Amino acid sequence: MQQRQKEKAGRPGTAAPPTRAADVLLVRFLSGRELKPGDPSSSATWWCAGTQVRRDRTAADLAADPGPFEKESGGALRTVVAGARRWSCWPRAARTAVRLAVPAVAVSAWCGWWPAVLAVAGVLALVGIVAVVTGPAALGWWRPRPASADLVHGPGMWAALRPVLGVEERELRGRWLHLPEDVTVPGARVVLRLPAGWPGGEAGMRAVDALVTSRLPGEWSARWRRTVAAPFVEWVRDAAPETPRVLPEWVEWIPTGDPLKIHFGETPNGPAYVHTGTATPHIGVSGETGSGKSSILYIPLVAARMAGWLVTVIDPKQNSLVEAHGKSGVRIHTETYECCMAVAEFFVSMMAAEKYNSRRFRGYSGPDAPVGRVLVIDELPSFREFVAAWWKYIIKQRGFPPVLIWIQLILMQGRSSNHRVVLGTHQFSLDVFGSTMARDQVGTKLVVGEVSAPSWAVAYGAGAPLVDYDETIQGRGVISLKGRRRKKTLADGRVERAEEIQYAYITPQVAGLLDACPSAPYWWEDGAPAPWITAQDIARADSAAAVAEFLPGGRYAGGREDLTPDTDTDVLLTRGSMPRSKPVSDVSGTGAASGGGAGTAVTADLAELADQVAAEGVEEQRYTIAQACAVGIIRKAPGAARQFKSAWIKAGKPFPEGEMVRGNSCYTRAELESVFGAQEESSNAA
Repeated sequence: MQQRQKEKAGRPGTAAPPTRAADVLLVRFLSGRELKPGDPSSSATWWCAGTQVRRDRTAADLAADPGPFEKESGGALRTVVAGARRWSCWPRAARTAVRLAVPAVAVSAWCGWWPAVLAVAGVLALVGIVAVVTGPAALGWWRPRPASADLVHGPGMWAALRPVLGVEERELRGRWLHLPEDVTVPGARVVLRLPAGWPGGEAGMRAVDALVTSRLPGEWSARWRRTVAAPFVEWVRDAAPETPRVLPEWVEWIPTGDPLKIHFGETPNGPAYVHTGTATPHIGVSGETGSGKSSILYIPLVAARMAGWLVTVIDPKQNSLVEAHGKSGVRIHTETYECCMAVAEFFVSMMAAEKYNSRRFRGYSGPDAPVGRVLVIDELPSFREFVAAWWKYIIKQRGFPPVLIWIQLILMQGRSSNHRVVLGTHQFSLDVFGSTMARDQVGTKLVVGEVSAPSWAVAYGAGAPLVDYDETIQGRGVISLKGRRRKKTLADGRVERAEEIQYAYITPQVAGLLDACPSAPYWWEDGAPAPWITAQDIARADSAAAVAEFLPGGRYAGGREDLTPDTDTDVLLTRGSMPRSKPVSDVSGTGAASGGGAGTAVTADLAELADQVAAEGVEEQRYTIAQACAVGIIRKAPGAARQFKSAWIKAGKPFPEGEMVRGNSCYTRAELESVFGAQEESSNAA
């Protein structure tokens, strides 16, 4: 095999043919090349100046390299001298002219033709001075031809590769190795032809790859082609990694007017819009205490209200989303029983809206069409624990509270009825959501602040690549790609699932934005359930999920008969028994559709009130706000009366302390008239 390779290498055309040294020297002299055989020392061509390539430089020269064309200082003469010193960089035409001019001038001088000598010398001097002054060392009107990769890297690379490939020394480099002009361009190709009999192997392939890529700048990918007639290997320059965009430390929120398209902040790919019209429309915000979850929860809340949707907030911490307190279209519930009542009403509203929409698709166009609604639960884990403690230790019930089941059902069924859920949590663990199916309905997972490795794994998956971001910047975090843009597979095979984001800071604008939103419907302000809920809807929801006793007027509603948030908590919760599948009704006087259970409760309350009046004097009789509204002492619906009471207290006016009767705040007629009668007198005076 080696003999055949030697014979082949000796064939005509496979190596440089033997020539006489005198012929080679003459050709090099006339063509302007270096007289010493070997690789050229610059990239100069016939008409173009080149860049000098020195391979015999010492370590001291390399340490003090000023650059090949650094401008010289010290006058025109030094500039001319500096250009003349770089003889190898001159265009070959200039070098040929100088070489021929020297013997011509000598002959002319010997013959006495001094005018010709002076003329030739003057022309050459003028051309040289103009070339140097206008060149890169002075004015920079023209630039030398850059050195090609073959000139810079080729000789050393071939000297290292030739012994590994077993190629004869007299073989020409150009027949085996091809380098592009510029190896810094992405996609540049280096091709190395392989001898047909080269054994190679894993070790040989690694050696060849190391010899090539270690001499080239950047990252290169090798592609071996050894199954073709002429085997070869090529290296392709990888594209330079994109420089990540530096995110600002503050981002202004961009309203869209569309509750299904919400702007959340800025990512390296531009503004981050979350589309909630997908199959998994709900949003989850994860972060440690104090990381800014509540500030992010303002974003979907405000976006929903600006589009005319209604928002129910579950806030067991009693200190979240304070900028939205008392705003039209936003109910913020803080007491545990009150939160359960709100979730129950939201669940029945979802089922009723789904039925209404299915009938509308068949041509039905009845009154009280459903509107979009959003359920915001800040600190879902805390809410779960509050509900569990209330269920087991306060009202002494056994088993599992149905409230948590309703939340799971809302997550799985709320999309088609435009009932969305926004959750705040410490992490997206399975224990928080109760089931994998319910957790998967949270299509957009937001993380703000510092996140631990376990929290990252439960949010985006154990194999999801971590996103490196500066968690010390307030409002910095990551956002999932689901529903926003297509995921891509990284070089290591893992799938990109999240990207860095600077969340928009909306908190200072919340109050003004909510004040500018359309007013909520009258039934919402009165604390009534959604008007599209019918008695049949309540019965159907109760038979499926035991929801009736948690609605206003029900056994577990804490004596509440409406959904108006009670910010001063004048009604404390009462004890009860296991929930039954029994319809209840709204007794707020708003005319909302209802069942018959609550009406019976009102009748029982009035009968009990009559017995109490008979036993005590009328002046000593005490009433709850709901009872006072029912008997006409307060000429308002219970929901409106509670709102008036809250506004009265917030205004700094003293409200009667009343007396606690079986867990309910009760007041005398005189105490109630001192507040609500004063309001009527002021209205009449106006």
